[in-house]
Amino acid sequence: MKNLKLFLFTTLILSFTSCDFAEINEDPDNPSGSLVNAGAIYPGMITQSHKNLVALNGRIAGIVVQHFEGLDAQQVAYGQYNIKESDIDDLWDYGLYGAGAMRDCHVIMKDNTDEVAALSRLYMAVNLGLATSIWGDVPYKEAFLGDDNRNPSYDKQQDVYASIQTLLSKAISDKVKDGIGAFAGAGSVGGIDWEKTAYALKARYFIHLTSVEASAAQSALDNAKLALKNTGQQADFVYSSPAQNANPLALFDNDRPSTMGFSKSLNTMMAGDPRLSLYTTDGETFAGVKGLFWGQFESPTPLVSYWEVKFIEAEATLRTGGADADALAALKDAVKANMLYVGVKEADANTYTGALTLSGTLENKIETVINEKYKSLYGNAPIEAWVDFRRTGYPKLTPNPNALADLNPSKIIPRRFLYPVSERTTNKDSYEKAISSQGGHLLDVDLWAFPK
Repeated sequence: MKNLKLFLFTTLILSFTSCDFAEINEDPDNPSGSLVNAGAIYPGMITQSHKNLVALNGRIAGIVVQHFEGLDAQQVAYGQYNIKESDIDDLWDYGLYGAGAMRDCHVIMKDNTDEVAALSRLYMAVNLGLATSIWGDVPYKEAFLGDDNRNPSYDKQQDVYASIQTLLSKAISDKVKDGIGAFAGAGSVGGIDWEKTAYALKARYFIHLTSVEASAAQSALDNAKLALKNTGQQADFVYSSPAQNANPLALFDNDRPSTMGFSKSLNTMMAGDPRLSLYTTDGETFAGVKGLFWGQFESPTPLVSYWEVKFIEAEATLRTGGADADALAALKDAVKANMLYVGVKEADANTYTGALTLSGTLENKIETVINEKYKSLYGNAPIEAWVDFRRTGYPKLTPNPNALADLNPSKIIPRRFLYPVSERTTNKDSYEKAISSQGGHLLDVDLWAFPK
């Protein structure tokens, strides 16, 4: 693969934990508060964070938003919107909270300061953004108090988004640009620009709020201008082997072949798109075949991509009354960057982007941007594609005609997932208050940030 950035990055951290950090421990008798502890936690936290983006919850979101299609077993049920409270509890219990990445970020942030903790603040923001995108109100401020509070309250979604921006601003001011400070030394690893990544994430989480905050588009645009300038600067995690650390989508296809395929609607939508042959070979297969970019054990998972930044810039330019020419230039840059990244020949990318236009009403132009973004987020950011659909209505997807009404009475494309069963059984009071404040606990209930 052309990128080994975060694979080498985590290996580098591990190599430091056995030697250099021993000389800079603040307290050799208290490893829980030492730099050694942070060095030991970072690799697992980073790996889990990237898996969170495309593993179980990413697959289900990908089916819901019609990147993928359920062909057999549970995947068929997900496509019928029969997504139960037990289906993604592993993400909550082991991916985020409990023994998950957010817990690890909290430990690093609690035990360390300044640039050592800066990167953990950035990753906390990403995981918190993932959680609120899926569930709305979620625990944060009281979530990691241990024995001091076994029943944390849920922060309202608007407060969660404010916390995300605070975390990212703090990461920037604490010099996240230095990688992880004393761990990796000055500069970026493998070309990753962590400060520009932080601005990219700020732009992402501002653009989420275009339906509910008048200033969101301008804030997104301001931060996009400070964000990633090319794909070489983005934080790509490349998985290391066809065993436990393989790309989750490829590993799933290897373990459960023919139960999930490439979406028929996306296949139709991409007719004439030069990426189609790099996404699927037969209109059904989505992984495990030589030549499919996102289908390999070593396929990368960007934390946030350069093309996502340029799509945000295009949309935000339109929403703030900027020139169509500027929005179109950003749109073309976004599509071309994604095409070249997945292996499209430059001449083919130029031909495709040269035909792109923005015309009609503002909504027509937004639709063009989001439709192109939807195709570019395939395989790398299914949650973000689902967010875009819920906040803009694009692309115009047709709900599954075989949808079940048990958890989704209106049979629409789900607006949220259910809180996990573990919260109902162990944190019932806070769980019920969150459900009440959000208007119910069904898949067709809107979240604050994404009203219909």
